[in-house]
Amino acid sequence: MLEWVQDFLDTKPGEVIGSVVFALLVLAVTLLLAGIVSRVMRRMVDRHRQTNSSLATVLGFARYVAVAAVYFAGVMVVVYSIPLLSSAVRTLLTAGGVIAVVAGLAAQEALGSVVSGVMILAFKPFRMGDVVRYIDLDISGVVEEITLHHTAIRTWENKRVIIPNSKMNSSIIENADYADSKVCVFLQVGISYESDIGLAKKLLADEILRHPDFLDVRTPEQKAAGVPAVQVVVLALADSSVTLRASLWARDNGTAAALRFAVQERMVSIYAQNGIDIAYPHLVVVQK
Repeated sequence: MLEWVQDFLDTKPGEVIGSVVFALLVLAVTLLLAGIVSRVMRRMVDRHRQTNSSLATVLGFARYVAVAAVYFAGVMVVVYSIPLLSSAVRTLLTAGGVIAVVAGLAAQEALGSVVSGVMILAFKPFRMGDVVRYIDLDISGVVEEITLHHTAIRTWENKRVIIPNSKMNSSIIENADYADSKVCVFLQVGISYESDIGLAKKLLADEILRHPDFLDVRTPEQKAAGVPAVQVVVLALADSSVTLRASLWARDNGTAAALRFAVQERMVSIYAQNGIDIAYPHLVVVQK
């Protein structure tokens, strides 16, 4: 380090100024190239996302690798083209063994996230645009971005949750769009014990069938065998109600949620018109 300081003091002012100007020029070109690479690859990602292509996830991850490579190349050009900086870097590398070990330990988690990001990219447990649920923390939403370090999930409340790739790679993730985007959600309705259970099941199934978003997933064999399109079962005999459960199939998670909400709202008036009481907790007091 003393040698480097002596070299710096012996350097002519004109050489120092020239080196600084060159470094600023290289850094400006680096920033410009990084911005161009980022914008071009982002447009490619957006184009492939519109077609729901898995290539969007690969390009999204590669965009950060490419930008990092541009920055690294720019810094290396500055360092090795300026003798003063080059000698300083060689000095630090020669005497920086302990520093390298400490830095490696400090960056262990960050490097683990980078490796996990590569594994996510290779094995594809989820991709950009998939609806996932991080089961450990019960976080649900759409995968918006996969970077070198983290995965960004846009929740249903339109909040952006940032989760390190190391966590996403080691935890249990529920993916509603993995291989098949069709989704089944359950609708539970409690009716009173005095109500006609058969009629209540039929009215619920008919209303679901009338909805345009309902998806009939029966095979030809099941249709020939007379399996009903909507499965409505008696789920439980509770203290104050008979609980019915219907299976609602839709093309994706968002459509299934909207289908359930719409059917729930309609069943209130349909049951009222047909003498079916939607149960609620109540107490019967008998005086002796």
